[in-house]
Amino acid sequence: MPELPEVQTVVDGLNLKVKNRKIKDVWTDYFSDSYIGKDNIKNKKYFQKFKKEIIGQKILKAERRAKNIIIHLSGGKYILIHLKMSGHLIYGDYIFDKKKNEWRSEKGYFDREEIKKNPKILEMIDREPTRDPFNKFIHFVLVFENGKQLVMSDLRKFGSVKLIDERGLKELKEKLGPEPFDLSPKEFVELVRKKGKGRAKNILMKPEFIAGIGNIYSDEILWEVGVHPESNLQNLPDEKLKEILRVAKKILKASIDIGGDSMSDFRNIEGRKGKYQAKHNAYKLEGTLCKKKDCDGILEKKMIGQRVGRWCPVHQKKIKNYDIIIK
Repeated sequence: MPELPEVQTVVDGLNLKVKNRKIKDVWTDYFSDSYIGKDNIKNKKYFQKFKKEIIGQKILKAERRAKNIIIHLSGGKYILIHLKMSGHLIYGDYIFDKKKNEWRSEKGYFDREEIKKNPKILEMIDREPTRDPFNKFIHFVLVFENGKQLVMSDLRKFGSVKLIDERGLKELKEKLGPEPFDLSPKEFVELVRKKGKGRAKNILMKPEFIAGIGNIYSDEILWEVGVHPESNLQNLPDEKLKEILRVAKKILKASIDIGGDSMSDFRNIEGRKGKYQAKHNAYKLEGTLCKKKDCDGILEKKMIGQRVGRWCPVHQKKIKNYDIIIK
């Protein structure tokens, strides 16, 4: 699932590519009977209302809150997008096939099997990223007055799109925890002492506690600070908690700077991969030698809550109790 750096990469791309663009039309084939009666474009009746309200509107800007993309419209409402597991937004030139009822890149897509046989195709994808086969699962399209489109490719079709008003935006922002970049070390310590009881990995991934950190970055943060993911976060001393926040900011910024993580489906607004997957020290590296200097641990993994955690059993210590009293 795209996490804070990936969503921020998308938002930065939207502000660069579609700011001040006027919406001429909108299309989707996301429809599902499971969404009948719900405020989501997967509900056909809701989509008709959604379409009526956004056509003719101008995009003023985009912003991120946690893993949510918020597109501000000139009429005073907001398109709220959550990319879920495999969604990503791409801006470019697309054509509509009426017979197949689908949108596709103007130049088509490369075949995944052919890519495996001919690595040189990767060089072609680098020149024409919208032809990446991971970008072909188009289920939502905004058409602009300049003839270009913003499309949402979503292999698993879990993505969410809906329209909210000022009240809905306020409710969304208030129910989520603070953004990592907005917290001072002192504020983070206070937050942990008040709401951080539980296993470190699970708490860092909890959006009501802190916004935007998911599976990838929780593994990477805890690996760097040397804390086992099953340690009780509240049992860590203040200085270690401050280190966690400092490292979290450093890692998240580093990922944003190189376009996010594309270990899975994520692509940026141009359809290109991010590069953070080449920087992993823990995520999906179970069974490999720890990269920490002078550490001979072999990374392990297990289910921690509902998600898989990866860690080094040598330098990441499981903290049960410190000589501190938390009241």
